[in-house]
Amino acid sequence: MGRSRDYHAEYRRRIERAAVRGLSRSQGRGHARQGEATVRPSKPAGEARERLEAALRILRTKGNQRDAAREARVSAERLRRYLADEKLAERRGRIWVITDRRHREIVAITTTGRARLTVTAFEPASLIGRHLAAVTTFLDTNDASLLAPFIGATVKDVRGKTHILETSPNALYRLAAAGGEGFEQIYRLIN
Repeated sequence: MGRSRDYHAEYRRRIERAAVRGLSRSQGRGHARQGEATVRPSKPAGEARERLEAALRILRTKGNQRDAAREARVSAERLRRYLADEKLAERRGRIWVITDRRHREIVAITTTGRARLTVTAFEPASLIGRHLAAVTTFLDTNDASLLAPFIGATVKDVRGKTHILETSPNALYRLAAAGGEGFEQIYRLIN
C-alpha cells in the first residue's frame, strides 16, 4: 500500500516558501488574486491556446465572456486571466472591449497588385479578409456589386503606409489569371 500524504504539511510548506520569496498567501496557494502576478506565469500552448483563441473570436461576436468561455470549453476565470495577461480585452463597466493589438500578416489585393502586409489589430485584417472573400465570390459569379463596399477602402500597415484595396474588375481578372495563394499562406497571426 502506498504512503499516505500529509496534505496539511504540504500546504504549510507551500505557504512558507511563498513567504520566503516575498509572495502573498494567495500566490503561495497557487491562486493569485486579481492584480497579483501568478507564481508561475504560463503561456498556454497547443490545444489550450487554440481554445482560448476560439473563445476570443466568440467574445468578439457575442460580447458575452461567460458564453464565449462555455462555447470554447474553457473556464470563464481562465479566459479572463488570459485576456488580462495578454492585454487582448478589458472591461469598461459591464462591457468587454477588445484591445487586441497583435500584428497580423495577411496578403491583400491592392491597386499595386498582391502585397503581403503586416497590420496592427483585428479590424484592418478583418477588412482585408472580407475584401478577399468578396473578390473570390466576384471571380466566381462576375457580380461587380460585391466590390462596391470596398471602393476607396484603405488599410495602413505597421510602417504607416496606406494601401488602397483593388476594386477594378479588369485588374482583378488579370491578378486571378496570374495565379495566387491559398488562405493558409494569406493569413498569419504574429507573436
